[in-house]
Amino acid sequence: MTDTASETDRQAAAPTTPAAPGPVRRFGPLLLGLSAVVPPLMMLREILRYPQMHFYDYWWVLLDITDVDGSLRPEALLGFRNEHPFVLPSLLFWLSARFGHGLNQPLGLAVLAMGVGCVLLVQAMLPKHLDPWQRAGLLAATSTLVFNPHGIHNYVRSMSGTSWILAMLLVLGALLAMHREHRAIAVVLGLLASISYGTSFAVWPALALVAWLRGDRRKWIATPMVVGFVVVATWLVLRGPQGGGGSSPTDDPAQAMLAGLSMLGMVWTGTEPSVALLAGVAGLGVLVLHANQTTAERRIAAPWWGLALYALGCAVMISGSRAAFGESAGLQSRYNSMTAALWIAVLVIVVAWARWPRFRAVAVGATALATVALGAPMAQSVRADAPNQQLLAVAARIGHPDAFTDRFPSPGQLLPRLQALGHYPFSPEFSLGCPDGLDVGDRVSTATWRTPSVDSLREPRPDGRDVVLNAETDQVQGGARMLKGWAISGIERARCVAVLDQTGTVVGGGVVDLPRPDAEAATPGIESGLGFQAVAPARPGPLRVAFQFPDGWWIRPLTENPQVAR
Repeated sequence: MTDTASETDRQAAAPTTPAAPGPVRRFGPLLLGLSAVVPPLMMLREILRYPQMHFYDYWWVLLDITDVDGSLRPEALLGFRNEHPFVLPSLLFWLSARFGHGLNQPLGLAVLAMGVGCVLLVQAMLPKHLDPWQRAGLLAATSTLVFNPHGIHNYVRSMSGTSWILAMLLVLGALLAMHREHRAIAVVLGLLASISYGTSFAVWPALALVAWLRGDRRKWIATPMVVGFVVVATWLVLRGPQGGGGSSPTDDPAQAMLAGLSMLGMVWTGTEPSVALLAGVAGLGVLVLHANQTTAERRIAAPWWGLALYALGCAVMISGSRAAFGESAGLQSRYNSMTAALWIAVLVIVVAWARWPRFRAVAVGATALATVALGAPMAQSVRADAPNQQLLAVAARIGHPDAFTDRFPSPGQLLPRLQALGHYPFSPEFSLGCPDGLDVGDRVSTATWRTPSVDSLREPRPDGRDVVLNAETDQVQGGARMLKGWAISGIERARCVAVLDQTGTVVGGGVVDLPRPDAEAATPGIESGLGFQAVAPARPGPLRVAFQFPDGWWIRPLTENPQVAR
């Protein structure tokens, strides 16, 4: 009986082998973490689809920092752009112009790499007590916020991201360095951020807050504030009178609050400032509800509170300077990096120091999915502008960007610089996009090209699928002749458009595959994208516009008396 009891006790005391984790528990965090690569890959596709022609401020900066021969004026790097210190972006612009043919896409890829760097810095700052699922979820959410469709402007228009995303990268690096007690590095990174864009001045109170929450000595708390004071004072002395463009700052506090708070919540709406404002207030409210932390928790959470303060500081500066531009001033795509900073901080604090543990996963998942979906209208509006940039490239190549004064300043000064640098569109990368390689300056024989009836410029076919070459707008603007219309051959849209003179020399071109709902409604069953726009020199003599279709080239004459724009 004793032996039996002893055997039973031994069996009861024998350790049980834990059940092997299932595949979801084993591989789930890894797969969730790997999903963080999807947003940058989607943004990569957007960059590679966008035109190579640079945008807006890039041209003003290039004029400021170069001589007529394209050489750098180093002292000009210390200048300001719309009152912002712009040293590092200006230097990157010139390096792109001098060594990269001034292409938009490669600089966009550099901005993409900066965005990836932001995500990796956030991952490095995540609290160590988080479990694998929490870390993976926050990594994926961070990636969706940094590469959100709301911020597509920063990547496909690389001149913007070169300042905004670079500044965020440097700010995150400074916060991480201060949190890990590399204080000198934090100050250096803060200085670099401050000469990237003016909103980065908010990094100095953020660094001081991190030092205070960590319980550092008073001198380390005071150092960022002193350095920040010197930076801002130097900026105020050196900037001088600057043209910011547009209205002066508003003196209406309500309008300023609308701009600042809507910037903080812009990822939660497509186009509605009121929804963005409520989202911004909600984000700040969540932070307030999580503010009651122990000393140990505050020490670990310090960089996230610093990041939230940085975002709030940016909102204050933007509300003071941009509110007069209207109720949607805070919803501009380039502000995505600041609103991303706030919501990254919110998510990390909500997950790591949860007041409502059951809602942590919902908060992360809802933020990632909803903000991406709501960014669709913003992304589409930016994509819709791409043909204008392609047409500008053609106009600049032929030396007549007269119709684009709002996006290509001082062509008389700018074009010689571009030619001297071999800058796009004067680089080998320029093309009209014709499958057979036809380009500006080529001389071709049009003997085999077909021409529809001169009376109607329409060629009926036996199968009922007509050829129509419709140039409904033909207008002279300065030295440029602007064409607009739609074209179709059978059921096919045009692959490219070119403008030729009487000798067969290609003197202009443009863009095709533009939406024309009116024409598409009149041609049932036909592919969408029948519209075109083209530009050519407004020179004397007959011109012809030609379209390449899958069945070959079709060409039509233009009037010798186009309308002159007033």
